[in-house]
Amino acid sequence: MKKMALFYTGLLLFIIIGLIIAVELNKKESGVNTGTVAWGQTSVGRNLQVLTDVRSKEQLQKIMEEISDALGVKCNYCHDVNNYSSDVKETKRKARVMLKMVMTINRDFINWEGAQVVDCSTCHRGQTKP
Repeated sequence: MKKMALFYTGLLLFIIIGLIIAVELNKKESGVNTGTVAWGQTSVGRNLQVLTDVRSKEQLQKIMEEISDALGVKCNYCHDVNNYSSDVKETKRKARVMLKMVMTINRDFINWEGAQVVDCSTCHRGQTKP
C-alpha cells in the first residue's frame, strides 16, 4: 500500500514538473518577458523571474523570510550575499523551479474557494530536503 502511494506521489510530481517545463517553454517561444520587475523609478527586484506579481520591497522581503523559515536556512543558502541578483548558486535556480511548481499546484489543482494552499513548508517543514 505504501509503495502504491509513493508511486502515485512520484507520478504526480513528475507530471507537475513536466507541465511547468512545458508552460515555460511555451512562454519563451511566444516571447513572454519574465524578467525584471520595477517599481516606480527604481528597479527593486533586479532579477525577479518568478515572483513577478510582487509590488514592494516589503512584500518581497516577507516572501523571502517565509521561504527561509520553511527550509530552515539563511539568505546565503540561495543567494550570493555580495550580489543578490546573481544566479551563480544552484540552490537559487532550484528555488525558482520549486516556486513555479507551488504556484502551478495552487493555480491549477487547488483553486476552489476555501481550499488550503500549498507552500514551501507543506513539504519542507524546516528542512532543505522535502
